Amino acid sequence: MKYLTKIYWSDDDGAFIAEAPALRGCVSHGATREEAAANIEEAMTSWLGSARKHGDPIPEPDLAAEEIMRLSALLNVSKLARLAGLNQHTLASKLRRHSPFTAQEARKILAVVRMF
Repeated sequence: MKYLTKIYWSDDDGAFIAEAPALRGCVSHGATREEAAANIEEAMTSWLGSARKHGDPIPEPDLAAEEIMRLSALLNVSKLARLAGLNQHTLASKLRRHSPFTAQEARKILAVVRMF
């Protein structure tokens, strides 16, 4: 499974912080961006292994929503909806409520955001 990861510098921690937003509480850190990336991969593997072991639900990666969030500062939701051929209000509502996209919606969204 492929999940979006975010890596950023934290002055408070004096380290790069890496997190997988779809996997609640899955966070790691490292002295370098590369180290943080390697550590979050290990943390995600552990998180998923623990969830399987305990029978906890494992979220499906919603790559369309994650790509939108990654590019949110650059995107205009109404323009994205228009380019993807989706209803603007439906798209905005699903993003606001963190509702999953249908497979067809996800394909259309990913096709548009990959142009950026």
